[in-house]
Amino acid sequence: MGSAQSGIDGWLWTLIIHTVLTVLALWPARRLLVRAGLPVAWMGWLALPLFGWAVFTTLLAFKTWPNLPPKPEKLHSRERLKRERDRKAAAGEG
Repeated sequence: MGSAQSGIDGWLWTLIIHTVLTVLALWPARRLLVRAGLPVAWMGWLALPLFGWAVFTTLLAFKTWPNLPPKPEKLHSRERLKRERDRKAAAGEG
């Protein structure tokens, strides 16, 4: 009876460790999915005990990520005014 009890305790510890690692991975996984523009529901795969991590990373690796428009360039106000003046001068407006 002692060996059967230790086997159950081993599975219990394994599930506890898996749960802790999954909870720790949820925040980075969510940030990654939001930044990539992919569904946040994919985090649910991490809860699957044996193959969840493999499925999650496979989805990330082989799914086509959406193409997002480039972010506008942040310019200092002086640089922005200079570029506007140069553009007007080139167009012959000013």
